[in-house]
Amino acid sequence: MSIYKIKKTFPLFGLLMASLLPQAVQGQNFKIEAGIWSGGEHFQLDGKVVPVEEDGIHDPTNAAVKVLQQPVDAMADFPRDNAGIVDWVKALEEGLVNPRASKEGGEEMHVVDFDVIFKNTASMPYVRYPHRQHTEWLTCENCHPKIFLPQKGGNPTNMSDIMQGNFCGVCHGKVAFPPTKNCGRCHSVSRDAPGIR
Repeated sequence: MSIYKIKKTFPLFGLLMASLLPQAVQGQNFKIEAGIWSGGEHFQLDGKVVPVEEDGIHDPTNAAVKVLQQPVDAMADFPRDNAGIVDWVKALEEGLVNPRASKEGGEEMHVVDFDVIFKNTASMPYVRYPHRQHTEWLTCENCHPKIFLPQKGGNPTNMSDIMQGNFCGVCHGKVAFPPTKNCGRCHSVSRDAPGIR
């Protein structure tokens, strides 16, 4: 997507991208650099067909890379969102993946089902953080207290931090859908929604 189209479609996001990463804007296309998603191309994030030995994540000189299943094959039938990115929540719901609570797989997942609404979103819709979808995959200790303090107002999260790999960006943009595509997956709560305080 060109930076022009981003600015036209999502003016605040385009402005943020242009101000945070001016070196990334090149002609009609941009590439996120400066250590943010640089080097690695992810089939599950970008929809690109990139062999694991060329993805910038795996060591191409390690002989073990030849026995890894290619992501394009592994995720060929996985559900996708409207941006063409793997929808891991639907993949879990459809039984295509089965996360384990531990390396050995003997423990049970303890699912926590409540949402946190982030209102510091400027003119964008509010962000709903759904604990259920995250705790079906992860234990509380994956995020608390190292990434997020478990207290109201304890995490001054913003898009700049997320895009630099902090807070939500620890996973999103690396192993989960990137925050630079499909804004509505997070910014999903109308500012006029009843019951939002």
